Amino acid sequence: MKKDYVAANEMKKIFGILIIVLSIFFLMKKIYPSSEKLDVKKINKLYYAREFEKAKNELEAHIKTYPSSSQSWTYLGLVKLELNDTLGAELAYRKGFELDKENDKAIVGLGIIERMKGNYAKARQYYENAMAINSNNPDCYASLLILEIKNKNYSKAVELGEKARSLSLTKTRPGILGNLVIAYHLNHQIKERDNALAELEKMDYPDIKYTKMIINNELDVDDFL
Repeated sequence: MKKDYVAANEMKKIFGILIIVLSIFFLMKKIYPSSEKLDVKKINKLYYAREFEKAKNELEAHIKTYPSSSQSWTYLGLVKLELNDTLGAELAYRKGFELDKENDKAIVGLGIIERMKGNYAKARQYYENAMAINSNNPDCYASLLILEIKNKNYSKAVELGEKARSLSLTKTRPGILGNLVIAYHLNHQIKERDNALAELEKMDYPDIKYTKMIINNELDVDDFL
């Protein structure tokens, strides 16, 4: 009986120590973000600073360490798209999707690739699939907006653009507002267009010159979107 009592006490001590160790482990995980997350945060800064070549190099090095990171492959697709490497972007987005079938950003990226190929029906399917996973992804609405412009359904394009704008990401993603300005223009909503354009001019949006050229009938919208 005494041996059983001692053994039970030892088990309780071991269990107690295990609980303490696990508690400290999870606490430290909360206090100190993983190296992977810190790397991605640093790479995001490069992306928003439009240092795309540096961001690509950092991502490729990062992926060698974390090859199963769906998020990192998706960011690589985004960066390669900015560098006009459409094939590389498609391969990266597809890898991101294969690693996580619920990765709505990768799905939107594949939709963008299909739209660039002129496969609008397939692009729409990707966007709608992404929206079913995450109805608050502004890129879903902003991407569908472009399809509605190509279909000359301008009122629907405005509706989608306003939804994307309401998700409060236009400060870091001014292209969302840029596309809405075009939708307003094509839908003859001049007051809304000019107000949104004034807001856009305060942002670091590199394509604003093309937006203004469309408004001034100096550039066909299909040559831009």
